[in-house]
Amino acid sequence: MLFDTLRRAKYNYTADYYGYRRVTSADGTVTENIYETIPSPIILALSTTFIGDIVILTNSKLQKAGYLANIRDRNGNEIYDEGQWEIKSTQPVVNALGFVEGYKYKAKIISGDV
Repeated sequence: MLFDTLRRAKYNYTADYYGYRRVTSADGTVTENIYETIPSPIILALSTTFIGDIVILTNSKLQKAGYLANIRDRNGNEIYDEGQWEIKSTQPVVNALGFVEGYKYKAKIISGDV
């Protein structure tokens, strides 16, 4: 858990989030993720790491292996043309009293146009 008492995130970015549901075959041998075709809009704060991943702070609960697309700044400009990111890790942001104030995610780019 990440203890964070001083920093307050300003959610200056918006994105489209594609969650999924797990489907198992009738015989129970194959499990696959079926992704949503209609995205859910979310607001978020964004930063980057040294290896090119993005760090996301948001109040929305997102699934690991979910996708983010169309990340835009507050002016509506897309930050990476046709970029799509996959969420790789997640952790709650906990205040000094032990209450969850949001969630922190790391995502890796999986497609996009330079």
